[in-house]
Amino acid sequence: MALVTVLTRDPKLRSAVRSPLLDAHVVASTRSWERLSWLLRERPATALILDSGALPPDVFPDAAVGDLRRRYPSVAVLLIVRPGADPVSLFRLGRAGLGELVLLPVDALDAEVARALRGALSGGTASLVTRAVSAHLPSRQSQAIRTAMEGVQRAWSAEDLAANMGLTRQHLSVLLKGAGLPSTGHLLIWAKLLHAGRWLADPGRSAESVSRQLEYSSGAAFRRALRAYVGATPTEVKGGGGLRFVLLRFLDACGLRDSVVFGRSVA
Repeated sequence: MALVTVLTRDPKLRSAVRSPLLDAHVVASTRSWERLSWLLRERPATALILDSGALPPDVFPDAAVGDLRRRYPSVAVLLIVRPGADPVSLFRLGRAGLGELVLLPVDALDAEVARALRGALSGGTASLVTRAVSAHLPSRQSQAIRTAMEGVQRAWSAEDLAANMGLTRQHLSVLLKGAGLPSTGHLLIWAKLLHAGRWLADPGRSAESVSRQLEYSSGAAFRRALRAYVGATPTEVKGGGGLRFVLLRFLDACGLRDSVVFGRSVA
């Protein structure tokens, strides 16, 4: 599950994003560039679908997308290219080397949007964390970690997480502890902080906005959780490498650090 933000004025595109092919995701759609900026700053967005036809007239696609990628590098960007899009701007987008940018023709909606979004989300935090641990855990426990990562963006409780796994909270805790993992409630907290590690590295986010995205009661409560579990401040997490920094602490807590070999994609 991911929170997908969409900038468009086209009901057909909104319908395509909300099609059964993507029904596992939560969609936040807006027609306004200002509202889009707010959504990226304040909500736990994983991906952005940007309709070139919905850009304000004074916004150039290459400059706009480039700015979003610099401010929110953790957010995958898909650009829906409409007929009449400025070819010079599209050329500049290609030259910019934006690794997670996907160009789609406007007449390829449901299936093509779903395919492109799945590819873009392979670089999401849930996917990165799951890949880092899956070779060293039984499949059921690996699934629990991914489900916890995805559940954070739906504000799940420990009971919600367990129910989604088809278990009670107590039985899920037994399953997790049998593999050296934290209990159900603690795993959800770690999932929040792993997301925080990725988001804190985004220049467009702050510790306060990340705390709101994770639905902490205050920035102070978020900092306390980070200190208690990770042993660091938001500034130290950001300076230490963001997601990788928090993930190493999580692996230490699970006794997995010596067995996990990181790929270059975990950053």
